Amino acid sequence: MRKWLHVVGMQGAWFAAALLASTPWHLVGAGANGLVFAVHVASSGAVPRELVRGGLALALGLGLELVNQHVGGLHAAQATTLPPLWLLSLWPVFASAMRRGHSLEWLQSRPLLAAVIGAVVGPLSYAGGGRLGALELDGLRSLVTIGACWAFAMPALALLARRLERRDPEPTSTLD
Repeated sequence: MRKWLHVVGMQGAWFAAALLASTPWHLVGAGANGLVFAVHVASSGAVPRELVRGGLALALGLGLELVNQHVGGLHAAQATTLPPLWLLSLWPVFASAMRRGHSLEWLQSRPLLAAVIGAVVGPLSYAGGGRLGALELDGLRSLVTIGACWAFAMPALALLARRLERRDPEPTSTLD
């Protein structure tokens, strides 16, 4: 049950961020992602581990979004020299999907597949965000850069999840 609640929350927060990105309400999308992540952390039974996961995902996201922005020509709504908060807020939420018992856990032991999925699905997700007005892509240059970034990000997040959970086994929970 927790897995499906997380998927619904993650997708709802993504839509809130993408739909509100180009409006004065863009921080509401970031707040929606923050709320989903906070609920995830609070219900995890492993708060320190989940905060580490979120912080490392945020750092990875900052680096890769800078590449997307400055190399790939991605123009996100509300961006300055740094990527906007609504976009960065997606990274910890997405990384939490790699957690044991969540929707992308199965990628923890499949890094090559994670890279291929990232290379394909990453650009599709950003293109969807572009259609919702959250960002503008610079054609093929942006799609190739995003694909390369996500081909790196997906296995990195899967490896992070695997290492965190091996080092700090999850306590049993009655919420599953």
